[in-house]
Amino acid sequence: EGDLFKAITLLPGAQATGTDGRLLIRGGDSSESQTYIDDMHVLSPYGATFPYQQARTRYSPFFFSGVNFSMGGFSSEYSQSLSSVLPLYTRDEAKDSKTGVSLMNVSLGGGGTKAWEKASLSFNGDYTNMDSYFRLFYPEQAEQWNRPFHSLALQKQFRYSPGEHTHFKTFFTFDRSAFNRLERPAFGESREIDFNEDNLYLNSTYRTRDRSGMNWFVGAAFGWNRRRIAGAEISGDKLSESESELHLKVKTGKRISRLFKMDAGAESFLKQYEMDYTILAPPLSPRLNHHISGIYFSGDFNLLDNLLLNTSVRGEYTSLNDDIALLPRLALSYKLNDIIFSGVAGRYQQMTGKEYLIRNGALSNERNLQYLLGIYYQKDEKIFRAEAYHKDYERLPLQQQQLGYTSEGEGYSSGVDLFYNDRMFLKHWDYMVAYTFNDSRRRYLHYPVPVQPHYVTRHNASVSVRYTNFDRLRSMISITQRYASGRPYHDPNGEGFMSGCTPQLHTTDVSWTILAHKKLIIYLSASNIFGRKNIYGYHYNSTPNNAGIYERKPILLEQPQNFYVGFFLTLGKNVAYEATHF
Repeated sequence: EGDLFKAITLLPGAQATGTDGRLLIRGGDSSESQTYIDDMHVLSPYGATFPYQQARTRYSPFFFSGVNFSMGGFSSEYSQSLSSVLPLYTRDEAKDSKTGVSLMNVSLGGGGTKAWEKASLSFNGDYTNMDSYFRLFYPEQAEQWNRPFHSLALQKQFRYSPGEHTHFKTFFTFDRSAFNRLERPAFGESREIDFNEDNLYLNSTYRTRDRSGMNWFVGAAFGWNRRRIAGAEISGDKLSESESELHLKVKTGKRISRLFKMDAGAESFLKQYEMDYTILAPPLSPRLNHHISGIYFSGDFNLLDNLLLNTSVRGEYTSLNDDIALLPRLALSYKLNDIIFSGVAGRYQQMTGKEYLIRNGALSNERNLQYLLGIYYQKDEKIFRAEAYHKDYERLPLQQQQLGYTSEGEGYSSGVDLFYNDRMFLKHWDYMVAYTFNDSRRRYLHYPVPVQPHYVTRHNASVSVRYTNFDRLRSMISITQRYASGRPYHDPNGEGFMSGCTPQLHTTDVSWTILAHKKLIIYLSASNIFGRKNIYGYHYNSTPNNAGIYERKPILLEQPQNFYVGFFLTLGKNVAYEATHF
């Protein structure tokens, strides 16, 4: 379906996403995962969505030549993340001019690239309108939509490569999304939601290597997001949010000798957040204006031909709470034939979320200590990976009755990830199996005692099987089965806190890619083909009924099944394998 985040949930360490579709990695919430494009931070990687429908990434995976997802133990170059970073890399050059169009049951798009000897300019545009999709697949919901979800997205990239080791790139995206619908909460009065969002992202990077062999990188990125919502919480209210971030970065690195390589860098994040919330009274208007600055140094030591040691340290200053942190990290790897053994230990931190900082700007940065042990094997199209991890959390936001939000929250997350991929177990066939076990406890937010967080699923597994035969059948067919154990929830009718558990989650997804012509690809997919109604928790009435029981209703995805049909046509001499115009 072209959703990078959904594909990542098939990997070990990723947990079943909730109703918002955001990444949940190794017991962490969605704020603990960060995305980078060409080593520059992305402020808002998730696209807009409507209530109880999973969000998608704003960026097509076809824009990128490389994905380097890390679920922990990542380099000191990255911070502001307690669980994972997702670095994405665009292509350094485009050698061919090309044009293409795409038509799906929910969108229409097109774009192209003009290539010169040392430079190229690419443009892409997509318009999405869910009106016909809702009417066809979910007609019972039609009366809720006064204005169905629709969006316009534009992307542009310019590349210039005057030399083999010198590359200048600028990447720009803008999208606008809106909808108007009648929201019917489980308990309480219905209200009309009028939603509008604008999002902009621009980055420019310059990479080069001087005559001495020193590599240099300079980058700047600007992200901006504005949301205006009428009926955000209750009927008659108005919410306006605006957030921006300027990320500046410089880094350098060089292999000094066969035994030693060094990297160093510095960066700064200039961040602003404004909110106005109005309901028949003077507006609530919190403001945040601050910066985060960091420097890092990393050294790779080849202790033996097959033994590598990495030591790194990051220093970071946060202006909002006047905090200075030193974040050391250590990694060791040993290669024995086709097997790599690895171990990582390090300290990581991130700022507390803005929804808590607007209530208490003096909250400390959240931190954790991470420990990882892993084994990796690859041979003859077979890959096996196993990794055990433990994270100790401290200074998490904790809601206390008399003090409001403090930084006294704490917790831990431990687990094991297993992964096996056989790309040629039969001719034309490959399969992938992933399993994750996670044991998490936290005392934070409104939790009075340490418990398993409401978004954590203890067991997660996925099995994907793919058949590829473009020679005779001109097709690629895949089927994926996902499983997750239940989520904890608090039942006010029962004893204890967070003592309930939802049923297990099961979904079966299928897709079929057809090379109908050398210039035409047809793509079909269906998710949750058996229509299972997976439960993500329960809404309870705030007051008991006459029998003293708090009534409840399950939390479900509003559209538990998704169906996509897409046609991708390449114009000119290029073949349809080039799914992107970038």
